[in-house]
Amino acid sequence: MKKIDIHCHSTPRKLQDVVPESASISAIRTKMEEHEIERTALLASYFPHKSSGISNYRLQHWIKGEAQFMLVGSLDVEHYFNQGYNELEELASEGALSGIKIYTCYQQIDLASEKLQKVGRLAERYELPIMFHVGHSYSSMRTTGNISVANLIKPSDVASYAERHPTIPIVLAHMGKPFFDELVQVINSIPTLYTDMSGLIDSKFDQADKEGCVQEIRTFLELCGSDKLLFGTDFPIQTHEDTVYMLEKAMRGFSEQDKEKVYYQNAERLLLK
Repeated sequence: MKKIDIHCHSTPRKLQDVVPESASISAIRTKMEEHEIERTALLASYFPHKSSGISNYRLQHWIKGEAQFMLVGSLDVEHYFNQGYNELEELASEGALSGIKIYTCYQQIDLASEKLQKVGRLAERYELPIMFHVGHSYSSMRTTGNISVANLIKPSDVASYAERHPTIPIVLAHMGKPFFDELVQVINSIPTLYTDMSGLIDSKFDQADKEGCVQEIRTFLELCGSDKLLFGTDFPIQTHEDTVYMLEKAMRGFSEQDKEKVYYQNAERLLLK
């Protein structure tokens, strides 16, 4: 079944403490062919706490001319907001952006601030979805013992932002883990909210958690419906193999139409305008 991966990362550096040997564009392209993924959204990443990440223009350079990849831009809100905003505006005006990712929980970000309202107005103007990291950072928990690098953002926090920007499709990444009950409540309350099932596990360390994630995905689909869930990996953290396994098992007994929505049609509606 054809798929769109709404949540993927790429880097040329040698990987450590993950399952894949590479997250290069070539490696991602190979995985796409293996799993019938027609399009992949690649997320520019800014992690100020580590002074690392892949910038918008660097990522755009890697995928230029490759129609199977879509650029989801981002910015360092804490330190270089004006520069990052201007980059997003320029890329959006050129038709190069498919969406915007805000790395809440990894940066000190006030969703009620004028900075974030400005990003919202940009998304409205160019009809772009916004994705937020929601919930705990498991890499932070492993390395620092803290549940989040910066201020913790819950599904209800993003719901308040969505109410201020009612025309923007908003994706709460990673099923808001571990705030599942709150995620279900806000998604059922606000029609512009969605979630993806990316990054539910770290495939190197969390194999024992897979079956629990399968049940969580199934419960979400039963409570919120197949129109609200997007297929996403968070590669290279969560592998394509684990992502497909969890969704296939969770959707046993669901119709082919439901599967097509989750695997492809929901992302198509949000990203391919």
